[in-house]
Amino acid sequence: MSIVRRIVFFILQFAIVTALITGLCAGVTLHTFGWQYHQTAEFAEKLHTYFKFGLAVAVLYCLVLVCYGLTRKSLEGPDDATWINPDNI
Repeated sequence: MSIVRRIVFFILQFAIVTALITGLCAGVTLHTFGWQYHQTAEFAEKLHTYFKFGLAVAVLYCLVLVCYGLTRKSLEGPDDATWINPDNI
């Protein structure tokens, strides 16, 4: 059950990052050009490009999460302090 929960959370994070980046880019464009710009074909093309950019950012973000998850144990270090002891070298 834990693995299913992690996969669902991972997919949810991917979708949220994609929507956030796409929404931010579209919001800046609409703020710059005005609300009436959303009815033009140029905005539809830009929105498609923003969506691709949002997907790319979400992939990179999730890649960082996966890499951290796989290397978390080694990044935290050993549980005990025996590695500090010079006799263990």
